[in-house]
Parts: sequence; C-alpha cells; structure tokens
Amino acid sequence: MPTRLRSAKPFARIFAAALLTFACASFVSAQNDSEYKLKRGDNELGFWGGGAFTATTVFGGLTDAEAEDRKFVVAAFRYGRTLAASDHLALQYTLDAIPLALAVGNVESETTVTTPAGPVTTFTRGTAYGAGVTPLGLQLDFANGSRVKPFVHVNGGLLVFNKSVPLPDAGKLALVGEAGAGLRVFTSERRAVSFGVRFHHISNGDRAGANRGLNQFVFYAGFSVFK
Repeated sequence: MPTRLRSAKPFARIFAAALLTFACASFVSAQNDSEYKLKRGDNELGFWGGGAFTATTVFGGLTDAEAEDRKFVVAAFRYGRTLAASDHLALQYTLDAIPLALAVGNVESETTVTTPAGPVTTFTRGTAYGAGVTPLGLQLDFANGSRVKPFVHVNGGLLVFNKSVPLPDAGKLALVGEAGAGLRVFTSERRAVSFGVRFHHISNGDRAGANRGLNQFVFYAGFSVFK
C-alpha cells in the first residue's frame, strides 16, 4: 500500500470518530433540551428593566446638542403568548405594561443669545417621569428546542410623561417604536432569564410642535415564567 494512503488512514479514523461523537452529542443535547421548547398556547409572565446611557443621532431625530447628556431608564411587566412553534422557531405575541419610564437630561427649555461670534443656545434640562404600554409586539425565538434561544423582536405603543418629551414643544404623549435582539436562557423547564438590546424610538407623530425623535439603544435584562 502506498505510504500516503497508510498515513491518511489514522486521520480518517480520527475524523470519523469526531463526527460520530459530535452527532451523538447533538442528539443527546436535543433530547435533553426538548423540555425547554415553547409550545403553541404557552403563556409568559415576567418583568424586565434596563437603560440607555446616551442618545444617538445616527438615525436622525434630535440634533447633537439636543441629544447630549441624555439617559433613559425603563421597567416593564411582560405578558406573552406563543402563537406558533416548531422544533426550530417560536413566534410570540407580546405586551409590555410600563409603570416607570425616566427621561433623564430631557430638554425643558432653551435660550438663544446673540454674540459677536454668532448665536449661542443653552438648554435647561430635567427628568421627565412617564408610564405607558406597548401592546403591539412580536418576538421570534430561534433554536426553539434549545435551552439558549436567540431572539428578535419588534413592538410599538405609547408613553405618557409629566413633562414634554423630548423637546419643550413636543407634548407629553409619546409614540414608541422598538426593535431589538437578545438571548433567552432557560434556568429550568418553565423559567428563563433574558438579556438584550433594543433600539428605542420616541416621537409625537407630528401631532404638535417639533417632531425630532429621541433615539436610544436600551440594554436590558428580565425574568419570565411560562405556563
């Protein structure tokens, strides 16, 4: 037998053994993880909270000066219902009830002074307190048979603040649009923790005054129970 073929045999055996081991491990993992699978009709009850450390102007909206020194804090209760599910995917309807939303560094007034170098605008900032609901939500989980499920989601709704947000003439009622992604990790058969980031948009829908939206990336974590 040629030397090249003889030397290739051990590597072929190792490769075949590795493939067999991986296949067996995948099968056992799938069997063990099946208890974490979401099923059609499952209900989710949970809560989550998070915050944004700055506002972004990448997608337009506020000017750089208006977006400075802003932060956002939000906490919510979650209800979800699985609409459809397979071994690989699970689609949920979601509703978030938001008892607390804080717009920190919100512009409450602005003053423009004319100087020899040109006009200079200064802002008075404060914190606006709000609450609301985002009832128009969908979440798609991947790897539904696995303990760890990546997901993407979108939702929409409204927030009502005690002050005008994000600008003095924008009004207290804010429309909310969100889109994001994250990981859902099951700690037991019916309990899970979630970690994610969502692009959070607030605007007034051209109902009054300025409609330059407040755009932020909110990082959050949550806990859910499934029934």
